[in-house]
Amino acid sequence: MKLDRLLHYVSLDGAGGVEQQFVEFVRVAREQGVSNHNVVACGRRVHPLIRARLEASQAAVTFEKYAGRFKLPKWPASLRAGRQRRLVATQQPDAVVIWNRLRDSLDTLAAAGAERTIYWERGASWFAGDSEDKRRFLAEVPAIICNSYAARRMLELRWEYRGQIRVVHNALRPSLLPAQAIEPRRLPNSGQVVLGVVARLQPIKGVALAIHALALLREQGWDASLRIAGDGPETQRLQSEVQRLGVGAHVIFEGLVAEMPAFYQRIDLLVHPALREPFGQIAVEAGAYGIPAVVAAVDGLVEVIDDGVTGLCVKPTRSLSDYRELGGGEEDLPPYVYDPVSDTIDTPKVVDPNELARAIAACLDDADRYRAMSTQAIAAVARRFVFDDHVHEALASIDAFVHLGRLDPGARP
Repeated sequence: MKLDRLLHYVSLDGAGGVEQQFVEFVRVAREQGVSNHNVVACGRRVHPLIRARLEASQAAVTFEKYAGRFKLPKWPASLRAGRQRRLVATQQPDAVVIWNRLRDSLDTLAAAGAERTIYWERGASWFAGDSEDKRRFLAEVPAIICNSYAARRMLELRWEYRGQIRVVHNALRPSLLPAQAIEPRRLPNSGQVVLGVVARLQPIKGVALAIHALALLREQGWDASLRIAGDGPETQRLQSEVQRLGVGAHVIFEGLVAEMPAFYQRIDLLVHPALREPFGQIAVEAGAYGIPAVVAAVDGLVEVIDDGVTGLCVKPTRSLSDYRELGGGEEDLPPYVYDPVSDTIDTPKVVDPNELARAIAACLDDADRYRAMSTQAIAAVARRFVFDDHVHEALASIDAFVHLGRLDPGARP
């Protein structure tokens, strides 16, 4: 591999999925021989957790829109454009990687040059806002790595992207690997089953649907409970819905969970009825611990869960107006999602709680089937979602694009 110096443009204000994937990517990329990584932080700060881990990886951080404490104004535009040219000229990277930023990247592309700029799509193509700058950036950037096939199709169908695209699926971060070999799970002999949700508590994650499914299961005689890992703006609304449905004694809001391996030991099945999910990292994580999953058949989730093998995928069929009646919010919902069945983009729909409850019951009412799903979930993560392989494939794609003009290193000239 000829790559040695990468310059990354990425927002690091938070410590969510993209940021966590990024810092582990940098560390493993160094181990694989790409030793020099410089980072341009595109927001106001670098989250303390992320900063500490970047420092451990010896990655230098500068800020895109700040010169010291002074934020560069948008006008005159030459100030920020000049800042971009100086950053690229100082770092002299082999390649520039723009992480999940469709907007505000035109100056970066102009400064670096299209021949060494790669955009890494990880969900931004779902966001609201169809601006001229986004369209122009996608018209000019020649190569994109996507974290899922769904992301590829969103770019092609919604944004009419016609450049090179290579899908490099996300993988299980090394920091989340089980400390020891995981044995396939068995259903508890007591008959008490514990469902789990892992999500930021916001409307897009569909947590209200999981609560309704729990209430339905209990009405059907299941001794079921629900544990929710995560917090967010919908917490109070969801807690009210729990009380309204009369399942307060059977739902535990755990808030932010620091030790996720322990959380997975507390649950029997992951439930993830998200309205939008460009990939589905949580389902990979649960699978590593032998937890089958019931998920919405939307966007990239069907690329993680092998329907009927490692869990079940439930097609969303109900409208957003139904979602409001079920206690879901309307804030920050995407204008479009990708339907992997019809290979089209459409307005978001939600999973019917009755269908969700039916799928959960199907996973839990057969002990042999459940154990087989657990076995296959562990095997799938070990085979398909290995982080070293993920980093190697991404680096090989970047290297091939910079030196051969193509993202696929195995393609013919």
